[in-house]
Amino acid sequence: MALKHEKYVYVELGKSRYAKLRVLKNRDENSPERYIVLNKLVPKKSRHVKVLKTDDLPLEVREKLKAIS
Repeated sequence: MALKHEKYVYVELGKSRYAKLRVLKNRDENSPERYIVLNKLVPKKSRHVKVLKTDDLPLEVREKLKAIS
């Protein structure tokens, strides 16, 4: 499951560090426009949240995540 009807996901940045991303469903799966970085770092994740690895994301999104961490 994910937050708010699968509109948001968390990306694991390190041990107990997560970034929150907005997911646009009508975009291509590998498109960087599909993910919007919200500049929110979360120390704890919910039980029902979907957690992605940074390797699963496009390169442009990974660079944005490095900028906020």
